[in-house]
Formats: sequence, C-alpha cells, structure tokens
Amino acid sequence: MSVFDVNEPKPFLGGWWRPIAAALFTAVALALVSYIWYLAYRDSCTSVASWKFCKFSRHLFERALAVFVLGALLAAARPVALRGLAHASRSATSSGGAVWLALAGAVLVGQPLLFWGLDPAGSALLASVTSWAAGVFLLACAALRFAAPWSAWGEVLRSEGGWIVALFLLGMALPEIGDTLFPLWHLDMIKDATLAASQVAAQLVGMTLTVDPAAYTIGQGDFFVRVNQSCSGIEGFALLTVFLIGYTTLFRQQIAPLRVAAILPFALALSWVLNVVRITVLIWIGINVSPTLAVEGFHSHAGWLIFICLSLGLIAFIHNTAWFQRERQPRTLRHLPPLTQDWAAARILPFAVFMFTAVVSSTFVEDPTLAYPLRMAAMAGVLWIFRAPIMALRWRIDPLAVGLGLAIGLAWVVFASSSANPEEPFGPARIGGAFLVVWIVCRIVGTSLIVPIIEELFFRSYLLDLLGAGRSHLATVFAVGVSTAAFAVLHDRMLLAALAGLVFAGLVLRPSGRLVDAVVAHIAANVLIAIWALASSDWTII
Repeated sequence: MSVFDVNEPKPFLGGWWRPIAAALFTAVALALVSYIWYLAYRDSCTSVASWKFCKFSRHLFERALAVFVLGALLAAARPVALRGLAHASRSATSSGGAVWLALAGAVLVGQPLLFWGLDPAGSALLASVTSWAAGVFLLACAALRFAAPWSAWGEVLRSEGGWIVALFLLGMALPEIGDTLFPLWHLDMIKDATLAASQVAAQLVGMTLTVDPAAYTIGQGDFFVRVNQSCSGIEGFALLTVFLIGYTTLFRQQIAPLRVAAILPFALALSWVLNVVRITVLIWIGINVSPTLAVEGFHSHAGWLIFICLSLGLIAFIHNTAWFQRERQPRTLRHLPPLTQDWAAARILPFAVFMFTAVVSSTFVEDPTLAYPLRMAAMAGVLWIFRAPIMALRWRIDPLAVGLGLAIGLAWVVFASSSANPEEPFGPARIGGAFLVVWIVCRIVGTSLIVPIIEELFFRSYLLDLLGAGRSHLATVFAVGVSTAAFAVLHDRMLLAALAGLVFAGLVLRPSGRLVDAVVAHIAANVLIAIWALASSDWTII
C-alpha cells in the first residue's frame, strides 16, 4: 500500500520499474566512482597497484556503458527468457538488501577522502584504492539487487548464463579489444588520413592550424593534440564492430548476417568521419574556449558517447529495414497506455533529465552555470510531457507547508557562507547583456518551481515508495533516512539539506499529508532563497 494520494495514477510499466530504478542508480553510482577515481587516484594509482588494475579502473565508465548496451540487446533478443525478472521484480516486497549494499559501497568509495583527502600517499593510498575497489563491487551488487531478487538472477543465469557471461566479458574487455586491434591500424596511412582530414575540417570552420606530420600533432598557439592510434578512430571501429556483431548474433534468426556485413565498411567509414569531426571540435574548444574543458571534459567522454550513439542508430536502422530481415514477421503490439501517463516514469525520468543535463553541461561547458537556461528548458520540457499524471495529484496550498518551507529558506540564507568574489563576477555576469537577464529569469524559475517538483517527485514519492515507507514503522524510518541522505548528497550544505529533506518527508508521511505538501514547502523555501540571491546578487547561495 502506498503512503501517497489515493488518486495517484497507476504505472503500466509493471515489473520493469525496478530495472529502470536500477539503471538510474547505476548511472549515479558510476558517475560518483569515476569522479572520485579521476580526482584522487588517476595519477598515483600505479605507485601502489598493478598497471593492469589501474587501466581497468580508469576505463570503468566505458566498460559499464558497453555492458549496459550489450545487456539491452540481450534483453531485446530474449524477452521470453528474461520475463522472469519482470515477474520477480513485480512480486518483490522489499529492496532493503540492495539499500544496505548501496550504503556500504558508497561509504567504502567515499570514506578514504574523509581521512586522507584527495592526495593520499603510501599505505594511505593503497588503503584508499582497495576501499574504492571494494565499494565499486558492492555498488554493482546493489544495482543488480535493485533490479530483481537474487533468485530471479539465478534463474536467468541458468537459462541464459552463457550469453550473459560472454556479453559481460566482451563489454568489460572492450578497451583491451581496441588495444589489441591497434596493430591493424599502425599503418601510417590511417593516421595520415585522419590528420589531413582534421586539417581540412578545421579550415572549413575558419581555423588555420599548424600541422607537424612527423609528430602527428595539430593545433594552434599553445594548444596542440597528437593524433595517435586511438585518435585515428580505432576505438570507434572496435565499438561499432563489437556492437554490430553482438546484435547480429543475438538476432541471427531474424537478421541476415551477410547483409549486415555488407554495410560494415560504410559504417566504419562513417565512424571515421565522426571521429574527424570530434577531433576538430576538440581543437576548437581548446583554442577558443578552454584547454582544460577540451582535454578533461570533451575528450574524456565525447568519443565513446558519439560512437555508442552511432552504433545504436545503425542497429535501429538495421532492425527496422526490411532488406536486412530474413523474413519479415508481423509484429504483435501490446496496447498500453501512453508513456506520458505513467506514474513511475513521471517520477523517474524528470530526475534522470535533471542529472543528465548536469553531466552534459559539465562536459561541454567550462563554467556549467552558463548552461542553466538550456538545462531549465530540458527539465521544463520533460515535466510538460508528464503533465497529465502530475496534474492528477490533489494540488493544494497548506499553510503549514508554506510556513515550514519559508523557515527552511530563511535558515539556508542565514547560515550561508557566500563564496562570491566581488572582484570576479559569476559566469553569466561576465557575459552580461540580454543573456544575463535570460539567465536570471531561468535560474529563478528553475530554482523556485521546476527543481522542487522534480526532486520531490523522485525523493519524497518514488524513493519513499520504493524503500517501503508506510509498510511498518521500521521500514518508514529506513526509507526516510536513505532518501534524505541521497537528497543531501546532491547539495553543497549537506546538513541543512538533510534537515530540509526530513521536513519534506514528514509533511508527506503525516496522517493528512500529501506529496503536494512537500512540493509546496520546497517551492516556498526556494522562492525565498531565489529572492535573496536576486537582491544580494549572490547566486552562489542557490
């Protein structure tokens, strides 16, 4: 029984809401562990651990992304065999074990930073790296347990264990597969072609670059990049080939492999063209925006994201083109309510967009605050898509919720320690003009209205319901504690955020409480904070 409004729409996703939650949890956990590795262990790992372990850990994000894509292909190819996961998820009554695993994993990943900071050495570094690795393992176990009970995973392994193990190993080894293929592309003609094409592409966008063919470097001024084997496009070739082979193998009874093989050269050529575009954009960012953003942001993530999107696009094209089919089979469609009316999706996807836009802005924009108008547009758009289930809630303005929200906002302002530098204005102010006005309007609207709705839908509705709030006193305390801790982690001042989260949860769980009460309190708090930020020109308080 849910603790929320009785008129809340019912989800049609059935047992798949747990896999969706597991995917979202995995994305957040992966971002956390990768960021901590980048900050603390990237340059010092090899002083205390094997270079193989360090390389494996450095590419953990790419490995997990490859495993996820291959797993999605397996799920699409074997829906009957994997249907037991959905049934087990639907019948599961608790995810307490997964939550404890997640908490233990997060503590192991993050606790060394509390003791030794971002620059541990000697035995402290070894202990930190070991703790990080153990935490990653527990977080992976938590993601699996969130998706389905262990018994259901056992049944799937018994029926599809060979495929699961093979695809898992293939995805985890994909960076090494790319390294193994390096000798195939050691011919200088590959790097020469990439270097020349990058120079031509740069000229097309108005850049005049200096090229050193002997050193395979290209750039301008103080910013140069070296076109080595990986930059020549080998990683894209490896990704595209592995995904297409995996897809064709899984759907071999439906897809004609020879016809897929016939377009592989064209697909590899397209991958190479996109890689040239990637190098050109990388150089443009390094010269015109920020070398740091180009190297540590765009270069780190853009390549794999581009090549995976290309792979999935080609797979979708092949899957829906009759020429590639052995024999076109009529499809039987299940008549489901539209996704826009699904209550589970309405609580999960807006938060996913909220987190995804944060990652994208930090990857492509040196000062992520500048991208806030685009982030707000994306968040507003996804809320508009799910407006039907959101507006179906019993909206009301509770004076107690407003009062508590204003108290939270006042505490946030009073105990704020501004980091604003009056001699160096914040990012949007350096641009000024009409953009500054647009940014301020978007920041106020986003902070005051959009973000409270998104966060309350996820933390005070979805997470509380997922963790069993209302089933028993112990389950409620546990659900409130975990959801509040997760909410606090997203904020700089975690103690105040945790107190606010407890207040919002209390408004929802009181006998007469509703989810809308938490939303109203959150809006009231953020409106007061936004007014103070506007009056004081101190946007760091938000």
